Amino acid sequence: MFTLLMFISSLLVAGCAAYFSVQGLATLYSGFFISVCIMAGSLELGKLVAASYLHIYWNKTSLLLKTYLLIAILTLMTITSLGIFGFLTSAYQKSHVKIEIIETQRQSLLMEKTYTQNEIDNFTKRTETLNGIRLIQEKRVEDAGNYKVPREQAYEAINKANKEIEESKNKISELNNIVKNLDIKLLNLKEEESKSSDIGTLKFVAELFNTDIEKIVKWFTIAIVLVFDPLAVCLVLAYSNIIKNKQNKIVLEEEKKEFDDVETSKSKRFSKILKPFKIKYKDNKSV
Repeated sequence: MFTLLMFISSLLVAGCAAYFSVQGLATLYSGFFISVCIMAGSLELGKLVAASYLHIYWNKTSLLLKTYLLIAILTLMTITSLGIFGFLTSAYQKSHVKIEIIETQRQSLLMEKTYTQNEIDNFTKRTETLNGIRLIQEKRVEDAGNYKVPREQAYEAINKANKEIEESKNKISELNNIVKNLDIKLLNLKEEESKSSDIGTLKFVAELFNTDIEKIVKWFTIAIVLVFDPLAVCLVLAYSNIIKNKQNKIVLEEEKKEFDDVETSKSKRFSKILKPFKIKYKDNKSV
């Protein structure tokens, strides 16, 4: 059961490492995508076979061949790791671009909302000023008494103030509607971000350590790369070692069985020869 589990684990990890590496390299050389996939896949298979070969036949391999295969394996592991790094980085960039677009839209809406709110404040202050002017003119009407000219001037100023106040109120109402629409758009963006935020966990970690998310992603990706391909190679070697030990055990059992058969045959033959002399044959087992 453990052997089967080791086989499945090594197959999955090595397969995933090969897939991510091939995808990363093929994306880098996208002009010949299929050709690069075939080349990279062949190199991945060759790397695992070479590592298994060295593990099994280390003592039977010449120094020159061992040296070359070691250099080739380490070089291919480096290439695989770079391919995985490129693949993961590309995947992150796609998610990050979505978040950047949403963030840009949010900032634009917030700026528009701030500008609109300032306009509302300005019209509100203007309305308060006009109300003050109207009160002053109403007092002029009271103070004018029976004087016609001052009264007419005051009424004209009051009517003008009333007209501007009405226009300001209408404008404030329009601007408030704009603010409400902007708030709705901001809520929609927040909902969209919650659905498409594939890097929400990394953002939380970045905020926790008070650092840039780019640094968190970089080191997190490097940690994955440093474990991925070496683990794949080690699992393949471990599975190869299990198979080798099982084969050695089978060979030993067969040799032991063959030796026992030979001893049994020898014992029977000597017993048959010594039987007329009434001498009992004792083999090594009976000693």
